[in-house]
Amino acid sequence: MVSPDQATGPASTAPGSQEIRIYAHSPIIYWWVVWAYGFVCAGLTYVQGDRLTIGEGAKPLFIHPSPWVGLSFTLLLLLVIVATSVRARGVHALLLLLLLGGAAVATYFVMTMPGLWTTPPSLLLHMNLAFYLLLSTVLFVVWFVIVFIVDRLSYWRVRGTQVEHVHLFGAALGRAPESWSALHVRLTRYSDDIIAHKILALGFLGLGTSDIEAKVSIFGGGHEQFRIENVWKAARPLRAVQAAMGQKATVVI
Repeated sequence: MVSPDQATGPASTAPGSQEIRIYAHSPIIYWWVVWAYGFVCAGLTYVQGDRLTIGEGAKPLFIHPSPWVGLSFTLLLLLVIVATSVRARGVHALLLLLLLGGAAVATYFVMTMPGLWTTPPSLLLHMNLAFYLLLSTVLFVVWFVIVFIVDRLSYWRVRGTQVEHVHLFGAALGRAPESWSALHVRLTRYSDDIIAHKILALGFLGLGTSDIEAKVSIFGGGHEQFRIENVWKAARPLRAVQAAMGQKATVVI
């Protein structure tokens, strides 16, 4: 996957002109695994599938003979729905993984029970080729538009000691810009959601997403605190902030 986040380089050669951008993403960033596996299932169905005609004069359908293809796609879809709806951190993530593992083992034993899948009521799960192609294509288009276009219309920018929340076209939508002159910035990276940050975002391959908790001490007293969620490869812009701000920034990676 191409990284949708970036830390921009210096805008000019003048000191303090470096601009670092941090992009938050909606949970749909993790749904790439659904459309990707959907295309895999479509390929398997096209190569190994059987032709099935329902009704007289109807067009034939391509259906994979094994119910495991449809079942695995359904289980993956349910996993992503749960993982992006319920953020499991620390011990809760381990409990959720154990629960999902137990559900998978139980499903395997149920599916291998003699007679259950061959006598009525037959509990077979099949999707045809058109289903995989339609769902995966639509989901890919939605995923691409949101991750690479919609999510990039809003970002956090650090420029010198200025911290800003930029909304492109924000003025047209009546949204006031947010900006703070920082005495000190503390940024802490959290990548403790095992399923979302580590597995779905490919954190085990050195990629992954993280949440960034920011606390900005501002001139005149007081502070602002906010959380930037689902940042792709968050360590890179955080190191850029540390290098640009020096002692005015505390970065915990």
